[in-house]
Parts: sequence; C-alpha cells; structure tokens
Amino acid sequence: MRRSLLIFLILLFLGIAVKSMAELPDDFDEPPTREQMGKVRERIETLRIWKLTKALDLDDRTSAQLFPVLNRYDKKRVEIEHALWSGMRELKESLKGKREGQLKGIIERLEADHKALQRINDSEREELKKILTVEQQAKFILFQQKFNREIKKIIAEARERRLERFKERR
Repeated sequence: MRRSLLIFLILLFLGIAVKSMAELPDDFDEPPTREQMGKVRERIETLRIWKLTKALDLDDRTSAQLFPVLNRYDKKRVEIEHALWSGMRELKESLKGKREGQLKGIIERLEADHKALQRINDSEREELKKILTVEQQAKFILFQQKFNREIKKIIAEARERRLERFKERR
C-alpha cells in the first residue's frame, strides 16, 4: 500500500510539474515595450515607403508631399493604438478580477479611442485626396490592405517562433 501511495504521489507531482512547464508566462501576450515598438515601426515604415513608392509609381514631387502626411498621421495613430492596447489589457484584468464597477468606464474609453482613430483615418484620406490622383488613391487603398495583411502575417509568424523558442527552453 505504501508503495502504491508513493507511486501515486510521484505521478501527481510529475503531472503538476509538466503542467506548469507547459503554461505560458503571464507576460507572453503583453504588448511590446515602446522602445521595441519604435524599432519595429521604423523597419515597417522603411519597407512601406519602398513598396508604396513602387506600387503607386510615385515621382519625387508627390513622394515629398505624401510621406510627411503619412508620417504625421502614423504618429497620431501610435498614441491611440497604445491607449487601445492599454485599455484592452485593463479590460481583461478587470474582467478577470471581477471588478464590474470599472468595466463601463473602460468600455467608454475604448469606444472614444476607436472614434478618435476613425477621425484620424478620415482626415488622412482627405489629405491624400489632395496629393494623389484618383488612380493612385485606388492603388493606395489596395496597397494598404495588402501591406497590412502581410504585416499581420509576419507578426503572427514571429509570435509563433517566439512560442516555439519558449517551449524549447522549458
């Protein structure tokens, strides 16, 4: 009987140890730091400029007008996106901690941030209409959709590689 109890306890502790090794760290799905995001954004922006210049067949004059506008709106979007990430993290924590009194305020802030992001996008489109031809506007819309899809895919693949490295270390 003692032997079977000892085997049971060993198996129980092994099961707990294996389960804890398989779990992801709490910060695994946390957004990157501002510094990390800055470096990633710079790389993405360089790639976008190169691909956008080619896709829209931009001349020097149009490029000189277009890219400052895009950069200005991108900077505005970064602030709002950071607020959205923080709000979503806060929402998740409030739900997890059963802090229902905070949920309404968090949801209202998230909705306000979404509206602000929409206003930024609308303003950007209005300025682009003044710079780009109708054909270039159409190409820009298609480019943005394709480019954003590619970036999301790259980010998903990077997360998957990070997960694999994490699993290998355990």
